[in-house]
Amino acid sequence: MAARGTAKVLQKLEKSVSEGHYYEAHQMYRTVANRYVKAHNYTDAINLLRSGALLLLQHKQSGSGTDLALYLIEVYNLEKTPVTEESRDRIFDLADLMSADISQRKTFLQNAISWSANNSEYKNGDPLLQHYIGLLFWKDKDYSQAEAHLLVGTQESAEALGLVLFAWSEEEPDHDKGAYLLRGVLQELAMRNLRDANTVYKTFVERLPPAYLAAEQKVPGDGPLKTIQTFKSPLLNLTQMLLLACQTGNPAIFKQVATKYKPVLAIDENFGALMTTIGELFFGIRAPKQANMLADLMNSLFSGPPPSESRPALGAGSAQPPQPAIEEMD
Repeated sequence: MAARGTAKVLQKLEKSVSEGHYYEAHQMYRTVANRYVKAHNYTDAINLLRSGALLLLQHKQSGSGTDLALYLIEVYNLEKTPVTEESRDRIFDLADLMSADISQRKTFLQNAISWSANNSEYKNGDPLLQHYIGLLFWKDKDYSQAEAHLLVGTQESAEALGLVLFAWSEEEPDHDKGAYLLRGVLQELAMRNLRDANTVYKTFVERLPPAYLAAEQKVPGDGPLKTIQTFKSPLLNLTQMLLLACQTGNPAIFKQVATKYKPVLAIDENFGALMTTIGELFFGIRAPKQANMLADLMNSLFSGPPPSESRPALGAGSAQPPQPAIEEMD
């Protein structure tokens, strides 16, 4: 009986929307959903809100559609809806219809992540949801937001992050591209994601213009000498040497890299703090503990540069000295 009743309500409301009675339909969707929620009939409430939000968004009623979408997440939280393919896909379907200029879209996405964090094993939110949202922000050219979500996404997010960072670097052709790559690799390593850090590096470097390449050098490896490329950018060379040091697990090599490139790292205090975290995670080099240092640091980096500056190597609020010029590696 309940299913038939819900079907009749949906039919009536769809007719109201098709006739252009958007305000009345929106209010009725909310009223009926409220009744379902008060009766703890969360399944019908979710189905009704999804249908209404989709229909209104398809009719370009962005405010009303997004309002119902936000209500859907509220019901998810009330029911403690688990993260499944179905519950996740409802979010994807709705977000796909929301344009970037809808002010409440970001709130919808943030609330969806919070719901997934509270109803899954992932404290940062469902990785598939994070990956999807990262791609959305990449499409919008909101690179700092894309970066923040891809860093806590899926294994496929690492390649996407490399592409995002390179696209970001193309927005500021006068800046050293190495600053963008170093930013991403440091953050991946600070979360102990060596595999993903290497993927970010490979994806980014494959797209560098020839002007950045300097020479090839032979370095010791587990077997025969390994050939590596060197760059005219000290930031790129630092990134590569840091990855090689983390692969060896040799603290002496890490300290040598950190000392050699200390002036480069000084362009942003966040870089130095990330290096401290990496030294502890990969090499057991203890540093004085600071409460929530990594969390505060990641938040600073995620916030990105002030819009008028667009300097991805620098965290918000930090000093902004000139970027180091591209130069030959010693």
